[in-house]
Amino acid sequence: MPNLLLINLPYNASDREIREWIESRGIGTKSIRIIRNLVSGVSRAFGHVELKGSIELKEAISILNGKRMRHQTVLAKEVPAYASPTRF
Repeated sequence: MPNLLLINLPYNASDREIREWIESRGIGTKSIRIIRNLVSGVSRAFGHVELKGSIELKEAISILNGKRMRHQTVLAKEVPAYASPTRF
């Protein structure tokens, strides 16, 4: 399944809020993982999204890249092959 890296997410955004934000744009999600500081639990402003359905990765990037979420401009990129979400 294709994976997205979302950068510049609001620090206090929940997994549910991000899922709803993505799915409101017609993109299905299989899983979402916000990367958090291990000690404080505060978001580090980025996360991984595993897509589901028939949407192509490049199409999802073009839909999400540069869109605003709570006054933050979110950047969407393809997750590099070496940076699996399970490694963080």
